[in-house]
Amino acid sequence: MKTYDVYHGPFDPCPPIGHKYYSTPPHLYMGFQPRCLEQFPIREALFRGTLWKELYDPYENPYRKRGELR
Repeated sequence: MKTYDVYHGPFDPCPPIGHKYYSTPPHLYMGFQPRCLEQFPIREALFRGTLWKELYDPYENPYRKRGELR
């Protein structure tokens, strides 16, 4: 999970947003897909959306943790 601060100008009519969060998928950091990666069982792979364990990236809502999501 990565974060950045949103610019808030001195004359903006709205209150500042604060931090924005975004997630980058794990395949961006692999370069290429190596051979013989560990695999999920077929049923679990369908549930998780990928066959390979190294490419699975669960989504965690950062706003819910901090209480910012209503």
